[in-house]
Amino acid sequence: MKPFRLAALSLALLTAFSLTGCDDSGAPQATAPAPAADSNPGATAKPDRAQLAALAEKSQGKALTLLDASEVQLDGAATLVLTFSVPLQPDQDFSRSVHLVDKKSGKVDGAWELAPNLKELRLRHLEPKRELIVSVDPTLTALNKATLDKPFEKTLTTRDIAPSVGFASRGSLLPGNVVAGLPVMALNVDNVDVNFFRIKPESLSAFVSQWEYRNSLSNWESDELLKMADLVYTGRFDLNPARNTREKLLLPLNDIKPLQQPGVYVAVMNPAGHYSYSNAATLFTLSDIGVSAHRYHNRLDVFTQSLENGAAQSGIDVQLLNAKGQTLAEAKSDSQGHVTLQTDKEAALLLARKEGQTTLLDLKLPALDLAEFSIAGAPGFSKQFFMFGPRDLYRPGETVILNALLRDSDGKPLAEQPVKLEVVQPDGQVIRSVMSKPVNGLYQFTYPLDSGAATGMWHIRASTGDNQPREWDFHVEDFMPERMALNLTPQAEPVAPDADVTFGVSGAYLYGAPASGNQLQGKLFLRPLRDAVAALPGFQFGDIAEENLSRSLDEVQLTLDEKGHGEVTTSSQWQDSHSPLQVVLQASLLESGGASGDPYRTAADLARRGAAGDPPAIYAEGRLRLPHRYHREAAGGR
Repeated sequence: MKPFRLAALSLALLTAFSLTGCDDSGAPQATAPAPAADSNPGATAKPDRAQLAALAEKSQGKALTLLDASEVQLDGAATLVLTFSVPLQPDQDFSRSVHLVDKKSGKVDGAWELAPNLKELRLRHLEPKRELIVSVDPTLTALNKATLDKPFEKTLTTRDIAPSVGFASRGSLLPGNVVAGLPVMALNVDNVDVNFFRIKPESLSAFVSQWEYRNSLSNWESDELLKMADLVYTGRFDLNPARNTREKLLLPLNDIKPLQQPGVYVAVMNPAGHYSYSNAATLFTLSDIGVSAHRYHNRLDVFTQSLENGAAQSGIDVQLLNAKGQTLAEAKSDSQGHVTLQTDKEAALLLARKEGQTTLLDLKLPALDLAEFSIAGAPGFSKQFFMFGPRDLYRPGETVILNALLRDSDGKPLAEQPVKLEVVQPDGQVIRSVMSKPVNGLYQFTYPLDSGAATGMWHIRASTGDNQPREWDFHVEDFMPERMALNLTPQAEPVAPDADVTFGVSGAYLYGAPASGNQLQGKLFLRPLRDAVAALPGFQFGDIAEENLSRSLDEVQLTLDEKGHGEVTTSSQWQDSHSPLQVVLQASLLESGGASGDPYRTAADLARRGAAGDPPAIYAEGRLRLPHRYHREAAGGR
């Protein structure tokens, strides 16, 4: 039997009866995933006047030339990109100066769009395998008022594009209650036929051992593999992607009843009306069981949780299998969703099952496969200049600190050399330029910001002599640590030991609006008040031997009214005390987003209604038991 080769993903299986059926009417319409950014790819933020002025000054005196005209793939579409030497004037009609003609059909439809760097003109959705002529007139104007010396013309042939369709992933986990659809990639294919198979529970181990991490299924392979699955649904889906654009779409599964049951499925897809030796295929599952495994020297820690709400799942039966499907270890998850299994070199597959659902994890694959993720790191150069600082957020008037190391492509130190550093404001203007020399291999640079420094994103640009761009970014913001004010007001007069204590609360934003509906969180504390009478310095009041006078009381949760006001009241928990006390309220006012400001603290004094020169009144009202010598000294006028 072949070893396991399956993508490291979680799959679920419901051990229920199998359904069969066929449906070729009312083809569901595939949908595009919700866009993460502006739905119009051509929309770009227009630079403001200050940015345009800075770019114009920077390019002043430079000639306008066309550096390159070529076809590139942009957002899945074939795009003609014209690259210029200096930024172009954005407020001009590019169709009057730039022309694109098809030798067979004439003028090409479409609009030129200017890239955010103002140096590229783009025209999207080129037709495949066409001979085009692009021409640029001298009337095209740069931001620095420069124009082309002579007209430009170039003939180019666009690439041929073959229609294609396939699944966007080698395996997908679709939580049953939040499933959006099965992702596919399509290029100039309007309709597809998809067969859905549910793997038989008793054949799961054998099927997985032969699946081998594939993204397609040939005819002869299907004869063997699909014997271990039941055909539950066949349907046609309308894709209709944008012409000549490779798009990611979702096959809707929510309304297909045979696919509502949790389980492990195989989907086999082919363009409608087209049959080939090999067809796109993928493994996917409908499940609410999520599994993560942490491998150690001789054990495997497994954590199970719900994919819908993230809660730990207890009672999950977790099995460890070898490549032949034999059980090596087995246990159930505890109340925290945790399982510990003893592992060995033969461990190949982990299964987690409960109430008909099965999650599987292939242990033979790397812990995380980054091949299907878009990963962009720092560009690699022969000279690596690593810039770092203690922080990247400063206020006007503070000093920016930058450190740097110069290394080769392997991270080894290079011979010391001076490096040019430029401080660039948010508007693109260079306000300082220095040559930095290292000390023991470490470059250090400080720049004091003016008190009126512009806010925004600043840059420190480094040049090591190889004409490669290097920048370190930092923010300059005129921020305030606190944005809210909180006032806690205790009662004006001391209260008796058996009386309730009340604090007034008032909250507001620093710009004047009341903190209406904001949350107050805090805590009450009880503390002894030995210096109860300010007019008698040096006197200590109360029973010195009395214990448990310093303790925590109640938690405080309060919602302020529409005027930003509220009251915190606590009943007496100290009526049997024989010493003067104070109740302390320490509280924070939360912003609307939940962030809290610095805690505020105030206190209410208890048992201090008597006048400073009238000890009997203090004793009676506050139930104080003063030592005899204190009575005598106070009675003697002290």
